[in-house]
Amino acid sequence: MIKRLYIIAICSIIALPIYAQKPNTDKTVVQQEWGVNKFSSDKTLMENISDVEELKDMLVVFTKGDLATLSESEENLTIFLPMDVALENMRRKERKAFLEKTPKRELLEMWKEYIVPGRIDEHSIKSNIANKNGASVFVRTLGNNQLEFKLKNGEVYIKDAEGHEAKWIKGNFYYSNGFFHFIDGLLNYNPQ
Repeated sequence: MIKRLYIIAICSIIALPIYAQKPNTDKTVVQQEWGVNKFSSDKTLMENISDVEELKDMLVVFTKGDLATLSESEENLTIFLPMDVALENMRRKERKAFLEKTPKRELLEMWKEYIVPGRIDEHSIKSNIANKNGASVFVRTLGNNQLEFKLKNGEVYIKDAEGHEAKWIKGNFYYSNGFFHFIDGLLNYNPQ
């Protein structure tokens, strides 16, 4: 009987600190700048990018395609955002159609191909490529396709399953639910 009481007392003493621990309330805010743009880990993706001049045209399709909801759909997401420069290779008519007439459903599916579960930064991509002796690294998107990451002249490029390629312009920016990076091309987009 005394042995049982002794065991219960020991277990209670050991278990007490486990139950008494406070939840993680560390709300460290990471703030970063890129040119005139200021990004913060306590803002949503759309709050962070709403004033980025290099995205003024793309913001139309980000909003229409409900990128805001997708960017908050899961914890720890990495999002690759095509900048307006991605539209420069389009003919004027094609560009206008993309910006104004692409259906929401189509945009929603397209944006899933720009989002990767987990936090992926440029350093980890370069390290993984180096660890594979320069071979490409592949990651799966929310749209269930793969993105290929490779190095060309020391810079990271991203290629989709259809062979479209974009250069990683700048990144490693935090938002409230993960990371975001800027790229110079459209992926998983085929004009009709």
